[in-house]
Amino acid sequence: MTDSRLQRFLLLVLVSLLAAIGAVLVATRQSGDASTTPKSKFDGPTMPPGLQAANFSLLDQNGQRVTMSQYRGHVVILTFIHSLCHDACPFMVEQIKGALNDLPNYGRGVPAIGISVEPGEDTRANRVRFLVKHEMNARLAFVNGPRPAMRQVWHAYAIQPVQGPIDHSTFVLLIDKRGFERVGFAADQLTPEELAHDIRVLQREPA
Repeated sequence: MTDSRLQRFLLLVLVSLLAAIGAVLVATRQSGDASTTPKSKFDGPTMPPGLQAANFSLLDQNGQRVTMSQYRGHVVILTFIHSLCHDACPFMVEQIKGALNDLPNYGRGVPAIGISVEPGEDTRANRVRFLVKHEMNARLAFVNGPRPAMRQVWHAYAIQPVQGPIDHSTFVLLIDKRGFERVGFAADQLTPEELAHDIRVLQREPA
């Protein structure tokens, strides 16, 4: 093969290679664009749409009746805790406290409710002691009731209560102004900053 023919052959090979590389890049980019989903406005994991937060009527640590329906029009923090827990529950309550502290006016006007997962041990005295320890007695309603009523609440929110050596579910939910479950943080995903961010997002939505 002459030098001119060899150069021409090599040029064609180079052009073919460049065209093939370009086609692969375009296909990859198009595939990536098609698979990209819009970024959620929330920092935490979102709940399925249309999931209504179940109502309940239980007594808090001060003997006051608390219902979910009374907070319609407010963004509500809802969690499930045990007054004698020494790991996940204190952590979640501290994270909730941090989120409230990060909000305007220290989160006043943002209801926070903790539902018992061990009614027999979550006595009024134990609940008060737990909340006082975490400086949340005036900021979180720790509610309890008869075990049959609590079973209904646990079932409605798909929560595993304390059962012998089996630990309970550890979640923090955000309920929007219309009473729908919108965000659900597992304890190991929870940070005050992200919780506060998602509360602000929900507060901007209409009631």
